[in-house]
Amino acid sequence: MKTTNHSKFRTLMMLATLAGPVLGLSACVEESPALTPTEREALREFISTTAPTPQHPLEIQFENKVELMGYDIDVETITPGQPFTITWYWHVQRRLGGGWLQFTHLADASGTDRLNQDAAGTIRERYPASRWMPNEYIRDVQTVTLPADWNSDRVMIYHGFWHEDHRLQVASGPSDGENRGRAASIPVSAAAGATPTTIIAPPAAALPSLNVRHASAAVQIDGQLNEADWAAAPASSAFVNTMNGSRGEVRANVKMLWDEQAVYFGFDVADDYLHATGNTRDAHLWEQDCVEIMVDPDGDGTNYFELQVAPTGQVFDTHYDTRRQPQPFGHVDWNASIETRVSTRGTPNDDTADEGYTVEIRIPWASFRHGDGPLLVAPAIDSTWRFNFYVMDARPDGGQRTAGWSPTLEGDFHVPARFGRAVMTGETPAPSAALVLPPGMQRAAAQLAAAAH
Repeated sequence: MKTTNHSKFRTLMMLATLAGPVLGLSACVEESPALTPTEREALREFISTTAPTPQHPLEIQFENKVELMGYDIDVETITPGQPFTITWYWHVQRRLGGGWLQFTHLADASGTDRLNQDAAGTIRERYPASRWMPNEYIRDVQTVTLPADWNSDRVMIYHGFWHEDHRLQVASGPSDGENRGRAASIPVSAAAGATPTTIIAPPAAALPSLNVRHASAAVQIDGQLNEADWAAAPASSAFVNTMNGSRGEVRANVKMLWDEQAVYFGFDVADDYLHATGNTRDAHLWEQDCVEIMVDPDGDGTNYFELQVAPTGQVFDTHYDTRRQPQPFGHVDWNASIETRVSTRGTPNDDTADEGYTVEIRIPWASFRHGDGPLLVAPAIDSTWRFNFYVMDARPDGGQRTAGWSPTLEGDFHVPARFGRAVMTGETPAPSAALVLPPGMQRAAAQLAAAAH
């Protein structure tokens, strides 16, 4: 989940530029002037009262005001460094006015925003959304060039409308849950000198699974994962690119344990830049560094839970009735009885290099309750719950990387049908008197052993 905030100052400056000398910067008005006859003639090829027929229909509805009907594009595959033209078709149902403007974000296959095309094209320059009139069909032409070093096999394009700190809600159609319409996913050919992405995704029906052993003793939540039970617990497969299942940019995995009271998670994340500044419950942790758990107890795609923990120990938790509903962030007033501790290999939010972090989490089964519904108890032996796990990784340049356990195969983490399977086995880890090192020390010991050979 990510939110892009636009400042009030930028809004005023853009309105002043668009209004020109007639309004001036100091004229704060709620309605932008309609087109003059001269302006309408100059924009005749971009504005119509006849509905178009896009090559790629969409039907993304922004409240009850504007619909993105679809788009045309002049290429089938985009080549980095070479321009392509994409034409968006908008149907205006009600006037926006009041300084509302469009935004257009281009992201790579991991969902990381890479380009901003808010102001690109004649419509954005000469006829902004605040001036659109009801019953108009807008032909919004943009010519875009991906950077020559673009290293993703796909570009994701998101649209929306903003004014100050607000966005129009996406009422229907594909969305990222942040009121950005998910308009297009277009393949990209490998640029010269770029490393192509090797797609190793399993068939759509294949989902990862994890055998979850029953804890043999009380699990101490200290962020260390150094008990014998954790040492014997199977680790998940390495996290992958959630769009296509290729190798993930962030090295991470997770282990699980369970007993009659709770379920336990142990994340190990390699991260050379720890950044997490949220300092309240339910802060937007996904915008920086965090691990994330999705839980769908009965696997029916409804009534599922989302929990996040940052390297600083802050928690975000919510639950949803159906996929991303209610918007924008589900029932955030729900709080799990979560216990968590984090052990960092480095110091968050400073300028020194880091190595990563370990997160240990305990959640009672009874926490997975919807409203006044019945309390859940421990699952039966060999029963299956549906989970997915993700890691968000802020980068020093302001960007972000992500990876997950089960690839959702689309630009959204909220795909319950793609959650993996966790089987609550009755097997108990065998006791061991051997010293068990935490993950960071295990890696260091392994490196020393390898160097000695």
